[in-house]
Amino acid sequence: RGTGAFRATLVLLGLWALLALAQCSQGHPSWRYVSSEVVIPRKETHHGKGFRVPGWLSYSLHFGGQRYVIHLRRKALFWPRHLLVTTQDEQGALQMDYPYVPSDCYYLGYLEEIPLSMVTVDMCYGGLQGIMKLDDLAYEIKPLKDSLSFEHVVSQITAERDAVGPMYSLGHREDADALLPAAHTASTARISTTTYASHAGRIRGQVQCSYLMYQVYNNMTFIVRFLVHMFNMVDSYFSSLHVTYTIFLLTIYNVRDPFLIDIRVPDGEAFEYYSRHFRIPYGITSSTVVNKNYPHEGSYEPPHSTMCRNENLIFVASLGRHFVFLSTVAANEIMRNYGVSYDEPECTCLRRTICIMDRFPLLTDRFSNCSLVDMNNIAMRASGKCLFPPYRESLNKSLTFVRCGNNVVEDQEQCDCGSLKQCYHTDCCDTNCHLTPGSQCYVGSCCTNCTYSALGTLCRPMQTTCDLPEYCTSGSQNCPEDFYLQDGTPCSQVGYCYHGNCTDRSIHCKEIFGPDAEDGSSDCYDINMESHRFGHCSREEDSNTYQPCTIENRMCGRLQCRNVTRLPQLQDHVSFHQSMTSTGTVCFGLDEHRSTGTNDAGRVRPGTLCAPGTICVNGQCSGPVEDLNYDCTPQKCNYRGVCNNNRNCHCHVGWDPPLCLRRGFGGSADSGPPPKRFREVKLSEQSVFYLQVAVGRFFALLAALLFGVATNVRIILVGKEAEESESDEE
Repeated sequence: RGTGAFRATLVLLGLWALLALAQCSQGHPSWRYVSSEVVIPRKETHHGKGFRVPGWLSYSLHFGGQRYVIHLRRKALFWPRHLLVTTQDEQGALQMDYPYVPSDCYYLGYLEEIPLSMVTVDMCYGGLQGIMKLDDLAYEIKPLKDSLSFEHVVSQITAERDAVGPMYSLGHREDADALLPAAHTASTARISTTTYASHAGRIRGQVQCSYLMYQVYNNMTFIVRFLVHMFNMVDSYFSSLHVTYTIFLLTIYNVRDPFLIDIRVPDGEAFEYYSRHFRIPYGITSSTVVNKNYPHEGSYEPPHSTMCRNENLIFVASLGRHFVFLSTVAANEIMRNYGVSYDEPECTCLRRTICIMDRFPLLTDRFSNCSLVDMNNIAMRASGKCLFPPYRESLNKSLTFVRCGNNVVEDQEQCDCGSLKQCYHTDCCDTNCHLTPGSQCYVGSCCTNCTYSALGTLCRPMQTTCDLPEYCTSGSQNCPEDFYLQDGTPCSQVGYCYHGNCTDRSIHCKEIFGPDAEDGSSDCYDINMESHRFGHCSREEDSNTYQPCTIENRMCGRLQCRNVTRLPQLQDHVSFHQSMTSTGTVCFGLDEHRSTGTNDAGRVRPGTLCAPGTICVNGQCSGPVEDLNYDCTPQKCNYRGVCNNNRNCHCHVGWDPPLCLRRGFGGSADSGPPPKRFREVKLSEQSVFYLQVAVGRFFALLAALLFGVATNVRIILVGKEAEESESDEE
């Protein structure tokens, strides 16, 4: 251990010497290491005082005179899975490649029992390398070179005041957007990112490296690592805004710059080149040019509020600074480009002295409450929708194409079993996307062992009280269309069936909050006359602008429940609220889950009664019940069935469609016939064996009895004959 400690000391002394030379070469140092120590992170098999959660890693390490436990969870940094890199050939022309850049080794986490701490590391090269942030303290961790015992160096980083210059030139005055309300810090101290982002926003980013910046490393591998480290930090910073930054494209000018470093947008040469070669072809959301010495952020103002207008090119100068400082500058400028304002003196971020949108952000990783308000205001407008696109948009559309082997049946394909390995395990489909000889089908709810399932096989069971089962028709691998009870069919004392769902509010509440829940009182629905995610009647498409309900329509907004005794099991990103009315009634409801295409469980279902004789239609209490045209009287199906949404009879078991007059097996002409039912007694092999043994013993006993009786009868007969002969002689 003494030899190892001596070697570690020499390594640290050498590191200090190199750092001194590097910093002196830049003039007055803008940052430095306060202290460094060698530690050995030890992987924890448990998760400290918390409970074990799948997908998390934990390490214990001692630094700064204290032992800490860090918890880490893997995150996605590249988009798509493999990073696209464009470089230059010998003539300076762009060339595309997908080099090996590790994609599954980036982690974001925290330190146990340190509120709002942040840990961003990667494990791509045999150790932990990244930044740990504890309040206003910043530590860099990286593997100790040539260590054989997983040793790491943990160094505390500090910054001089000029490490990051003012984010705008002196005399500049912040221009507020007249259409956006000002940030009121008194009301925003506890604002949540989910106010505007029920589903994470995403920036499709490009990083451009100038030729001068490339020459700093003069090595493709090293410059790629540097840029990935830098924007790994940017992505971690944005997590507090519920936004992810994914690197879609990395561009390195390793021969010469194809444009002058002209910071004008949209009139500059750099922007014109970027727009023609990258923004339009690849749909980039934000692009950052990393240069060596120009421009300094103190004299550079990124374009404000133009990201979603496609003027989304910014510039960051290295100036020999640590990548953690550059990541702060980049995060500041990207959010400035999106429309977030610089922080005023009254803006705060929890457990941090300064915030990212400060004039001098320095070593910080948090956005302020004012930034959250700005994000909320921008995202509520159509001009901010580029970070929160609707779920219907196919983000990878330009990267998809029709081909055999993608597990999707397309064009002239009869089937598609996927890769060669996947096709090896099926006998129905070959690698050319054709059915094998003798096969009728490959997949489907009505496909069994490469042939159509038998007539009457159940392929879609009832889902709700207003649903109907469907059966295979023996001529297709697909289940028939989904059928349900005719709209207007009573499903409870106060509810009707509508589009396959029972519109009874109490039943709806029980589905969400458990068997004790009931429909909320009328005053609970007053929340729908407000305009937020827990109370509204509608939302503008592609934005988070909520429209409040009128007093007549408030019963058609968000569902409100009472008598809730247990917490519900909800989808990801869905939350519930609890409120109390002026009369003391406690009400519960769900927020809207947008951007995923799933059903909105917290919305009052269409067709629900909202007033006597009136139902909800498109969020308004305006649909007369008579418009349902319910005509399924008991006589229509001869008291032996119900009506489906095609107004045809679905007969009970024992009667045949279409009118349920003759004996049969039930079902309807639409959803297929149910299987023929025969009473069948099935016994296990063990039961059959014991039954055979019992029967065998019974017959053996019976044979013994018969043999005994026969023997006794013979003895009796012989005795009688002897007696008769004796009597004759006398």
